Amino acid sequence: MNIIGIKELQTNPGKLSQTFSENDYLLITKSGKPIGLALPFSSGFLEQGMKPWIALKAFERGDLSLGQLARTLGETKVETMKMLGRLNIPMASYDLQEDLDAITLLAQ
Repeated sequence: MNIIGIKELQTNPGKLSQTFSENDYLLITKSGKPIGLALPFSSGFLEQGMKPWIALKAFERGDLSLGQLARTLGETKVETMKMLGRLNIPMASYDLQEDLDAITLLAQ
């Protein structure tokens, strides 16, 4: 999720269109307090609904665990994993090179 202050949004409106082109959402704040949410008009939003869509986006970004996502959606972890598969959303994300570097350090 991207966060932007209302004053910055006024001086940098391109950030809004950039966020939409990335199919992401933007939390708008005023004096550090959330005042709005800007969402792209996308099929994911329309098909899944706002709350699930935001939860799925948060999961994709690593802000929610699988268990938190399942609870938010009111589903079991198994059903949530099936849904992630249908939506082509990876259930795990890791950097192979980071793992290889850690193994190399441990082997020294």
